[in-house]
Amino acid sequence: MLIRTLALIAVIATPALSQQAQVGFGGGNHDRSAPVEVAADNLEVDQSTGRATLTGNVVIAQDDLRLSAARVVVDYAVVNGDRRIDRVNATGDVLIVAGEDAAEGQSAVYVLGTSEILLTGDVVVSQAGSTLAGDRLAVNLQSGAGTVTGRVRTTLQP
Repeated sequence: MLIRTLALIAVIATPALSQQAQVGFGGGNHDRSAPVEVAADNLEVDQSTGRATLTGNVVIAQDDLRLSAARVVVDYAVVNGDRRIDRVNATGDVLIVAGEDAAEGQSAVYVLGTSEILLTGDVVVSQAGSTLAGDRLAVNLQSGAGTVTGRVRTTLQP
């Protein structure tokens, strides 16, 4: 009985001790070539830099990915003479939903070319009724692999 109790304590303490937890997010196979749909209360475009700033109830969707935030800055890059979205920087109560998984934090950077998202600031990840919290979530939407780092916290159900 004592050995089982110690083993359970070790399993529970492991995420807090390592301060890192692996997490699958969105199931992988995100179609980064899918069109990007945008909705916001306000849009400001700087023609010289190609930067667009969206404010107020911002929602951006691509394939099965949805990002919402108070403010989003979209940076463009020129590829073969065409301007394409390169990076999305979101701030203010950021919520990212990919399939049935969700994550929230205070800011996020989404690099479309690599399908990588870095979510920071009191991050909470919700999956299948479980939650995992930490300081930041780094996830690759193409592979579905992610890592929560910082002061990692979770509740394990017996």
